Amino acid sequence: MRIKISYIIFVVLLIIATVYFFSNHKGTLNKRNSSFAIDKLDEITQIQILDDTTKLILTKQNNNWKVNQKYLVKEWNIQNFLTAINRLQVLSPVSNLAKQQVCMILKKEGIKVEILKNNRVIRKYYVSKPSMNKSKTYMLMNKSKTPFVVRIPSFKGLIANLYVADENFWRNKIIFKYKPQDINSIQIQYPANSHKSFQIKNHNDGYFSMFDFEENVLSDFDVKKVARFFTYFQKITFDDIVTLDQNQKDSIIKSQAFATITVKDFSKNQNQLKIYRKPAEQEFDEYGKKALFDYNKAFAVFNNSNELILIHYYNIDPLLKEIDYFR
Repeated sequence: MRIKISYIIFVVLLIIATVYFFSNHKGTLNKRNSSFAIDKLDEITQIQILDDTTKLILTKQNNNWKVNQKYLVKEWNIQNFLTAINRLQVLSPVSNLAKQQVCMILKKEGIKVEILKNNRVIRKYYVSKPSMNKSKTYMLMNKSKTPFVVRIPSFKGLIANLYVADENFWRNKIIFKYKPQDINSIQIQYPANSHKSFQIKNHNDGYFSMFDFEENVLSDFDVKKVARFFTYFQKITFDDIVTLDQNQKDSIIKSQAFATITVKDFSKNQNQLKIYRKPAEQEFDEYGKKALFDYNKAFAVFNNSNELILIHYYNIDPLLKEIDYFR
């Protein structure tokens, strides 16, 4: 009987000690030092990721996310990231033997993360870089001395890889994204062949007007082709940012564009794409003829930026109509 009572007392004391260990403000899993996850994602208005000297800022504006106040964020990337920070869990504290070293590395070389709600910081912590450990991700809350190994249930990759400070990773690669009824006018210009150029205006009542390169009104054009043409601007994307030295970029941008596409909506907003022929990567094409230019890809400049982008012709070919197409 005494043995049974002693066993019960032992179990009770063990439970009390366990609860104390995990809840005490000095305990290893102090909630304040280990609550990396964000429960209310809709309250987040800004995310800052600082990697070495690169500071990336994701800002939520009118339910849209922008990166560094310049570009819309790719929807899949931001949703994937928000899901991840919502499901973060502590797997284990770092051992006492390695705690000091991991803590020092995180504060000195780690990725610094700040999550804000209306300019108020609600989370601030450090994340280990992928190079620190290929199989584990360490996190350390700001002002804490206790780092943790973290996990995301069912996630097989390295969590550290989700914290990317590269602007190009986040930015949306959409050039044109219009509902046909929202487009007020489309202008296609061919500087070297101006007689092929045209402009179409949408009067939003089923009525269109069309002009040639001298702005003469055309009275005879195929309305069905014009209406269908407006549907081609619903999602046009570019492939990548071109990495050339500044002199090469300037040389391309200052050369004559092959074509310029200008789209205006009814709010008087305008987007413009200037397309430049890309030199052929091989001297001869697949038929043995001398290749005049790259038949698959082209260079482009969007909205007169100093940035050169790469586009595929299969994306923009539907837009590169000539005036005779509509006659």
